[in-house]
Amino acid sequence: MMPLSRVVTVSVMLVTATLSAAVTGCSKGAAGDTPAPPARHLPPGEVQLEPPEMTSISVDTVRARTQHVVATLPAQLVLDEDHTVRVLSPVAGRIRTLDVKPGDIVVRGQALAHVVSSDLAQALSDKAKADAATGQSSAALVRAESLYAHNVIAVKDLEQARAQAESDRAEAERAAQRVQQLGGAGAGGAGDFALRAPIAGEIVDRQANPGEEVSVDGTTPLFTISNLQTLWLTASAYQENLARVHRGQRLVFTTAAMPDHRYEAIVTYVGGALDSTTRTATVRAVLPNPGSALRAQTFGDVRLYAPDSSHVPVVPVTALVTSGDETVVIVQTGPSHFVRRAVSVGDDDGELAAITDGLRAGELVVTRGSILLEGRLTQGS
Repeated sequence: MMPLSRVVTVSVMLVTATLSAAVTGCSKGAAGDTPAPPARHLPPGEVQLEPPEMTSISVDTVRARTQHVVATLPAQLVLDEDHTVRVLSPVAGRIRTLDVKPGDIVVRGQALAHVVSSDLAQALSDKAKADAATGQSSAALVRAESLYAHNVIAVKDLEQARAQAESDRAEAERAAQRVQQLGGAGAGGAGDFALRAPIAGEIVDRQANPGEEVSVDGTTPLFTISNLQTLWLTASAYQENLARVHRGQRLVFTTAAMPDHRYEAIVTYVGGALDSTTRTATVRAVLPNPGSALRAQTFGDVRLYAPDSSHVPVVPVTALVTSGDETVVIVQTGPSHFVRRAVSVGDDDGELAAITDGLRAGELVVTRGSILLEGRLTQGS
């Protein structure tokens, strides 16, 4: 027979277990009375992104086309000849020193080189002789006027003195102008000619060498100076394009040297004759070049634009995704909601594509990340 104390202990444990089970059952019943919210299922062709995922895409607005590309032409950047000078030597002589090198920025009047020149020495000598002759003839004229006033000489002698003084004065002026033209006034010594920059700009080429003999009839420029804040953009227009090319037309230049940049300019010149070899005409525009980021002889392409009144919707070509036999875009319909939509594509210029059906101007399309979103939509995500 079990002791009374042990029976009481067992009874207490049973009661405690029973109460715990009851409480647990009540708790489970309470939780089961509140159903979990049902998961939202999007229809096929739609997807919703979480905020962190939105950072991996870019969205752009569908616009109505107001202009279209009429021609894409090969192009090249060259020096702006309106702000370029090729410097030759106006005197014969030997180059004593070179004061600048390619890449240097010079100001107008800065010395480029010094030339030991017999031409300058001769000009200085001629000026000295002319000045001496002018002084002598001027003094002779004063004496002649005095003698004529006292009836010592005839009028013909006075006129001869005047003519000689005028001739010597003209010769002195000519000699002084020649010396000034050769820069003799600032020369370091007789015959030391300073070849100076006629404009401000950058030394883009130098053919002069120390000790080189130069002549006045040389054809090779010693220095080429250009202001590189502007460049000429030259394109070659084929015969079939000329009817759509005219002055004042907008163009956009792109180059592999600066793939992330587009440079806009206006056509300023269209050649009036075709090149006999290439059968093309030159199209030219002045391209601003702040900071000299672009370099002459850079190759690229230009797109010529003309007004377009069709107002057809256009999207960047990066927004288009080929899926099987159709072309689709991803349209944003809410802050984080996107819909897959098939479209009909017309012409494109490599940057913008015309949409003939499926989109309206003002809608938002994904331009970066559209391929990834299309993959999710295709998988039913």
